Amino acid sequence: MRRPGVMTVVRPVLAAAAVWAIYLLRANVWFRLYPAVAVGAALAVFAASLFGTPVAESVARRSGVRLDGRGVAYCRSVTRVWTVFLAAHLAVTVGTVFASYEIWAVYNGFVAYVLMGSLFLGEWLCRRRVLRG
Repeated sequence: MRRPGVMTVVRPVLAAAAVWAIYLLRANVWFRLYPAVAVGAALAVFAASLFGTPVAESVARRSGVRLDGRGVAYCRSVTRVWTVFLAAHLAVTVGTVFASYEIWAVYNGFVAYVLMGSLFLGEWLCRRRVLRG
């Protein structure tokens, strides 16, 4: 007769622990944390890139843009701006998890996209002006 393997015991225990955690923490909290996880991941990428080649510089170079010293400095500044924006956005996103569902939905489903789009547009206009002259 074969002895049951470790996973035979571990799987049901993990499944029960997951069900219990979801029950205790209310399943909608996990769902509402998803935008915070995504923003946190983007923030980590942008912040970490400041210790090497900034994200904006990598994107510019992959797009075929030739950067001089001023362009490299500009890309580093843009990456810093996005890092600060993402940190503030993450704070608000986490805050909305504990607000009403309506506030969470309006911020994460609309306001956040308007803010990101505004930053994209503002940076594009600024880039045209700064790198032209």
